[in-house]
Amino acid sequence: MREIALLAIARYGDMIQTTPLVRQLRRAHPDARLTAIVEDRFQGILPLIQGFDRTIVLSKQDIAWEVATGETPLAAYLKMDSFVRQLEEGEYDLLVNITCSGLSAFLASAMKFRDAAGFIADERGQRVIRTQWGQYVFSWFNDHIRKYNPINLVDIFTRLGGVMPDGKRVELTPTARGDEAAEAFIAEHGLGGKRLVGLQLGASEANRCWPVENFARLSDRLQRELGVTTVLFGAPNEKELAEKALAAMELPAVDAVGKTSIEGLYSLVGRCAALVSNDTGTMHFAAAAGVPAVMLCIGPAFFRCTGPYGAGHVALQPDIPCSPCPYGIECGAPVCRTAITTEAVFSATRLLVEGGAGLTGRDFPGVRVYRSGFAPDGYLTWDGIFNLDQEAEQLTKRREAMWKSCFDGTGKRSGEPKDDALRPFHRLMVEGARISAEIAEAARKKPLPVEKIRKLGEREAAIEAEVKLLGYREGLVSPIATFLTLMRENMVETDLGAVARETHRLYETGRSLVTNLAVV
Repeated sequence: MREIALLAIARYGDMIQTTPLVRQLRRAHPDARLTAIVEDRFQGILPLIQGFDRTIVLSKQDIAWEVATGETPLAAYLKMDSFVRQLEEGEYDLLVNITCSGLSAFLASAMKFRDAAGFIADERGQRVIRTQWGQYVFSWFNDHIRKYNPINLVDIFTRLGGVMPDGKRVELTPTARGDEAAEAFIAEHGLGGKRLVGLQLGASEANRCWPVENFARLSDRLQRELGVTTVLFGAPNEKELAEKALAAMELPAVDAVGKTSIEGLYSLVGRCAALVSNDTGTMHFAAAAGVPAVMLCIGPAFFRCTGPYGAGHVALQPDIPCSPCPYGIECGAPVCRTAITTEAVFSATRLLVEGGAGLTGRDFPGVRVYRSGFAPDGYLTWDGIFNLDQEAEQLTKRREAMWKSCFDGTGKRSGEPKDDALRPFHRLMVEGARISAEIAEAARKKPLPVEKIRKLGEREAAIEAEVKLLGYREGLVSPIATFLTLMRENMVETDLGAVARETHRLYETGRSLVTNLAVV
């Protein structure tokens, strides 16, 4: 493999979350040239990421500016055309698209490649999702099953690239410029020799943010009881949050909000003993620097999906039925913001900074507490430590093993489950596989047995409807049914025999999933 492209027109956090993929691609293909295709807003992270040989930048900001202010749309078109021509120039052995968007699929369709993973578009502009891991990550964007996803996005990105997780954290390399900026900030504020705890106030969306008044109370208590100095982190557009937090504090924190570059922020975060954070890029900075983080799972934030990737982090998930909530929801009563109490966050920070001797579940009111680590297979895993629903935890571990063993080819392929809730679904998978195999066989005959195929097709359609109904009715198999629905929607073949063979693979995948869900 000589040419590999990574299409990542996404956020800072997503870029950081690709670093284990880049690391493993480098290890697997040491002589390959690795190209990053990124959006201009996020290229500031690239000096911290090692492993790319070339970068192609999509100037969305420039294009948008030309559309908004130009006298003619021609200038914007020419900028976009220039970018697409860069994509068309080379030919790649492997294209990995980690961005789940129509734009990324369009851009992927402009590229020449021998193999691809993730989103692409075919010659008709229809979305096609390559590989089972690509279909899996898209399926958990389905809001009613996302909370059942047990696998971190970093591991999914890594498997999209055809390489295995290596059991190591996300990786960034501090720059000399960033280190100098961090040291200057520490000297300016007299922080030398002090134990620092960072507080990340903002997030990409307001519904992911813990109240600033809570951060203020937490800061006061951390300074009084643990003897640390708190530092406020955030982007320039979050200065108002910092002003509100500082105004509510009795003991002032050090304000670094909007006062650092990307490189300086990473180096400064790396000098902290711990970070308390909403679901943000700063949290991923801490993970890369080996700084333990407390993740506050507010709104749609879910630690199993996008939590800090490394061992020893703590996540606080509100103990309420609607958490995590669906993406894009407008919640009239966001109780998750108050369900995570200052007491719980203080206890979690104490756990990271001082070891938390003597802590019990009573120190974490209103939340379930989880700690991250790496499983023997190299994937990130989260183990509950306080206030758990043990039955739900067991099921999560079963689902984690199910997806990995099926997609990685390490699990059981057959065998009827003993669980009464799983047997009906398993029987539908077996029957669907049998009928689709019969259709594929009939499609090879001359003349075509039209009436037989019609009857078999009606039976297969009835099974499909039963699968969907069972998925709606039975929560245990709901994620599997949703995944299989996406597999069906992703079929692009038009030849009858090819469609039947794809349908047969769908049912065999479903049978493998439900078989491995039953294995304890």
